[in-house]
Amino acid sequence: MNTSILKHRQHGMTLIEIMVSLVISLFLLTGLLQMFIATRQSSRIQENLSRIQENGRFGIEYINRVVRQAGYRSRATILNGEAFKHKFNVDRVEGSNDNGVNNSDNIVVRFEGENPGQGEVRNCLNQVITSPAISIDTLSVNTDAQGILNLYCQVITPAGTAAQPSQPVLENVEDMQILYGERKGGNLAYVPATNVQNWDNVFSARISLLLRTAENNLVEAPQSYTINGMTITPTDRRLRRVFTTTVALRN
Repeated sequence: MNTSILKHRQHGMTLIEIMVSLVISLFLLTGLLQMFIATRQSSRIQENLSRIQENGRFGIEYINRVVRQAGYRSRATILNGEAFKHKFNVDRVEGSNDNGVNNSDNIVVRFEGENPGQGEVRNCLNQVITSPAISIDTLSVNTDAQGILNLYCQVITPAGTAAQPSQPVLENVEDMQILYGERKGGNLAYVPATNVQNWDNVFSARISLLLRTAENNLVEAPQSYTINGMTITPTDRRLRRVFTTTVALRN
């Protein structure tokens, strides 16, 4: 038997060739791992941004529906020619400034229910209010038992009864800032609640909601945001968006 043929058949890879193969494989795996991490991070960002946009649209629509009802009077009250404040001896809207969580504002909206057969009037908890009862709806920002910041609704109805427990209606709302459009000498000026001179002269409310992502560590460095003309830089690496709406008080 030819020994040279046997030696050729038993020939394998050298140690250097194995090491070169391992290094090449390591580079390929590193590239794949980096691609996976980048794709995963991009997916997280897009998912959280989509959730913010969805919550922001809902929050603005919800606030518009609640605040627009300020000063609503039933058909019977209107036919009797009674003004809301004259009948119930309260302002249709009022608020507080920087006294909530994260120095957020509160807004209180009051409106009358409707008589049966004249349509439905619902409060911020979607409960039907029947005339002559009024609903007192308070929107504010607070934390729940898990420490998550939410937009809350609290209702007092009918007049004189105890307030119902606050209910969260929108999660991850970090701040709410409100300016009121008060007519002064023919001009409409937007001022915070503490600067309102007469709530009867308030004809609109400009409400800004600050929403944040549920997940942290989405960006490399904290991102600043601007709300009510103030620029703030947070300490975490969440994404934030400000949604603003101006609600006309038609009643």
